Amino acid sequence: MATARTSAKAKSEAASTSDVRKPLYASVGAADLAVEKLLTIPAAYGTEVRRISDRVSQIPAQAARVPVQVSSAVLALPVTVGSQISDLQGRATDLYNSFASRGEKRVAGIRRSPATEEAVKQTRTATSKTRAARTSTRKAASATARAVSDATTPR
Repeated sequence: MATARTSAKAKSEAASTSDVRKPLYASVGAADLAVEKLLTIPAAYGTEVRRISDRVSQIPAQAARVPVQVSSAVLALPVTVGSQISDLQGRATDLYNSFASRGEKRVAGIRRSPATEEAVKQTRTATSKTRAARTSTRKAASATARAVSDATTPR
């Protein structure tokens, strides 16, 4: 019975850790996607300028159709809004999960990178040296205190 409790507790802790990390992973994933998209802007600039200039020439023909389109869109609005809301909820959940997955992969990649591993190694070395220095300092302070005490104690 203790094994079942221990297993259930481990699963519960793993689930709560996963729940805590998911927003972090989602934000990392969103930032990673934003950087990826920003890097494509220079290449897409020329294509978008040509596309926009083509659309400008079509504006007069589209303007003539606007009154009919607006009236039919207004009539269909209640149905359209309802379906869009339910669709957006599902898409938001999917997008959030996608960002979390992307962020988790990015964080895992960063953790495995040689630079990160070297930084961790150097941090551990520095921590070890700091602890050793702290111990040496404490011992020296104790020895100094004993020496002062011995020196000031009358014999």
